[in-house]
Amino acid sequence: MLTVCDLSVSYGRFQALRSVSLQAAPGSILGLIGPNGSGKSTFLNVIAGVQAVASGEVRLDGTLVPLGLPERVAAHGIGRSFQTPRLAHRLTVFQNIMIGARPQAGERLRSLFLQPATVRRREADIQDEARSVLRRLDLSHKANDYAGMLSGGQQKLLSLGMLLMGHPRVLLLDEPAAGVNPVLIERQINLLKELRAEGRIILLVEHNMEMVCGVCDRVVVLDSGAVIAEGDPDAIRRDERVMRSYLGEPA
Repeated sequence: MLTVCDLSVSYGRFQALRSVSLQAAPGSILGLIGPNGSGKSTFLNVIAGVQAVASGEVRLDGTLVPLGLPERVAAHGIGRSFQTPRLAHRLTVFQNIMIGARPQAGERLRSLFLQPATVRRREADIQDEARSVLRRLDLSHKANDYAGMLSGGQQKLLSLGMLLMGHPRVLLLDEPAAGVNPVLIERQINLLKELRAEGRIILLVEHNMEMVCGVCDRVVVLDSGAVIAEGDPDAIRRDERVMRSYLGEPA
């Protein structure tokens, strides 16, 4: 269970988050929507450990997550993607996928010199896993292409694949459907459903309401850094506060 309690973030006099609290259970997808500037990305940044908080805490299965320490947050099994994928464009797709694996024995000099057989076995295991992830993403045919040559949607799939190489229990996804063609959005939706079935916790920030309603079990709506509504997708679409703040007033 991911539990977020009373998160507040301030930039000087501007309060980006105002005592935001929520829970997400294993095997669920929680949508986070709201107008631009409502605090959605800030919220993900806090949980990922890259944004300091004024107050509040995050717990995963009852264990306090060390906010402000991204490497330790990642070690707790929390991974984050970004609206603009952070890839090594001059490395191949396969090499990018390999980067996502943790831990890598060959990164330690002691293991490299004193346990070369162990390092080779671990490297072979990582390569096998990378090929499996690429098959899952339907990117095997792109394995030797440079990451910078992929389409925007394929780059987002690759970014998600790099997260999966770290075996996260919690995935924080920031607008995976933005700028992506409908075919690849459908592939993303199917993949998210598979990950939910595996028991992962997914927080999905997304403006594509069709995608949100198609995959999310619950939706939380932020406006001006505060939660204004929470419920199943159908209830959220009927909520007058949401219509006013996010979906727009009816003509």
